[in-house]
Amino acid sequence: MTASPSARFRGDFWAVTSALTTGLGLIAAKAALETINPFTFNTYVFALGIIVILIDAVISGTMTETIAVRPVQLLFLFVIAIFFCGSTLCLYTAVSLTEPATVSFLSRLELVATLLLAGVFLKERVSLAESAGLILVVAGIVVMRYDASVELSRAVVLVAAASLLSGIGEVLLKSRITWISWRSVVLYRNFFMAVIFLAVGTILGEVSRVSDIRMLGLLAVAAILLPYMGRLSYLKAMRNIDISRASIISQSQPFFAAMAALLLLGTFPSLKEIIGGLLIVAGVIAIRLIEMRMSRSRITDAG
Repeated sequence: MTASPSARFRGDFWAVTSALTTGLGLIAAKAALETINPFTFNTYVFALGIIVILIDAVISGTMTETIAVRPVQLLFLFVIAIFFCGSTLCLYTAVSLTEPATVSFLSRLELVATLLLAGVFLKERVSLAESAGLILVVAGIVVMRYDASVELSRAVVLVAAASLLSGIGEVLLKSRITWISWRSVVLYRNFFMAVIFLAVGTILGEVSRVSDIRMLGLLAVAAILLPYMGRLSYLKAMRNIDISRASIISQSQPFFAAMAALLLLGTFPSLKEIIGGLLIVAGVIAIRLIEMRMSRSRITDAG
């Protein structure tokens, strides 16, 4: 994609907005998960996310376009929601175990999962240079896990699982990003995820009623920041700039999460976690930069 300067500015703006809102959303999630379990948290957040996107559709005058999807599109979004439910459950269970910024650093593994999935299912070869980026990512994980607490070790495994499931969902979603409007994607993704979490959580006895006004307010904030603003902003970014560029900018998310956690919760990752996280981010950015350079070389060669 060759973006104009104005489109590039819009794309960069939305990518930064996505990183900021998602980072702040993790802080809200951490505060809520101190009291309620991940099933209750996700059920309420995605249910409230439905209300938020419907209000947005009413204000923007796009209600008809938002709710009007074909059965095959609904089936596609339901399948996507299953993968994202697994990913989200693992991610927020990890948030309940350790620092939000640490989880944010670890969630950069999604790119690695996507790269490996492309190699397995799409037969795309991983270049030597990309392998160097992967080595940095692995080094970061090793640093984080070295002499780590049981909680941090569990968080690493959970985020790795979340990244794999999210990677599958993102690959499927990106293949149809122009097929369905972004409001429809957010609305029905939230709907199916709320239903799945409510159903499974009820069967397992993990969903409880939330009546505390403060907690409901915290869940509403998480719903606005995570499944609405975070997703909306990233989808808008991808419509204006290359996915690789949007992904590189989104690597700033852990730093927003760390600063917000320090200011709002008075917590901060350990030095070991920061060093490991920086190695992971460096590896991810290296992979993305290499992909961008290779893509430009192919375009030049084809010209």
